[in-house]
Amino acid sequence: MLDDNIAFALMAWNASRLHPRPPAPLALMYLLPYATYHEARANWRPLFFAKYFELASASTTSKAVLRALLGDGSPGNGIMNWSAHAWPGSPAQRRAGSNYGLGPFAPQSTPPALAPFDFVAYGFASCTGWAKFLASALKAVGLPAREVGAPCWNTADFAGLAVDNPNVSVCWNGGLPGAPGGHSLNNHNWVEYWDNEAGAWHFVDVATSVVEETTWFCGAYNGGCECSSPAGKAARDHDIFATTWASPGDDPHLHGGSVFDVGRDLVLSTGEPVSPLVWSPQLRSPLGEPLRAVGLRLVNRTDFYRCNARSSGLTLLAA
Repeated sequence: MLDDNIAFALMAWNASRLHPRPPAPLALMYLLPYATYHEARANWRPLFFAKYFELASASTTSKAVLRALLGDGSPGNGIMNWSAHAWPGSPAQRRAGSNYGLGPFAPQSTPPALAPFDFVAYGFASCTGWAKFLASALKAVGLPAREVGAPCWNTADFAGLAVDNPNVSVCWNGGLPGAPGGHSLNNHNWVEYWDNEAGAWHFVDVATSVVEETTWFCGAYNGGCECSSPAGKAARDHDIFATTWASPGDDPHLHGGSVFDVGRDLVLSTGEPVSPLVWSPQLRSPLGEPLRAVGLRLVNRTDFYRCNARSSGLTLLAA
């Protein structure tokens, strides 16, 4: 699997027509990796390249790649129509009239519908499964991408600091009981991709919209999310993180924020160590170690999304 992953990552990188090219270090951290973080490992890249590269092959901008893959976001359009895309000589072309559309958005389905091939098998996924699927497809066609999310929104019963509100700890540790899946979480995941025109990370909430940077959780982005939105209220104990394969201390400008190690540095204001895998916070490696402590690294993106003077519409007066 690893040799296929390397070969097809290089193939997509070399064949991509993006101009200007994304920085090479970004390709190492956000295009080459075979997973976003803890999903089941599978050899998805050769098939995704074969099915989807042609859609994006003529695109010279990141936004054009995104739109080519997503179309209007419906199950019968773009990459969501799994059976509509094949390559010359593919046996799938013999099945005339087949139409297998992925979707809909299905909350409380993480896990088991998590990895890209999980989404294909089940035909539905929560925001986490959707984000992994799109991030994988973007990487497969040569565009650096990553999953990003808020483990616990600063809203409703979970608002405020953990030292003042015990529900914040509950939010990070499986949520409150009562939802169809057993517990009610207050999290969300989406996708960030490298915008080669802006030279910066931009985002799309593929589970609910194909419009870049205008979402239910952010409103209309303007240097920050709207102050009334969940993302605009991001703060201590309610941070927004992107997954990364970078090392702590790497260039924060390139990654869009500081890189840190979850097992060492992710703690609430109470001092409690927590995991961003809030749907399964007790997951352990085959050796019995908590997954949060096995090399998982994140980029803190809170400042990018948090409400500020521009996003609130306020005018700052010079002193």
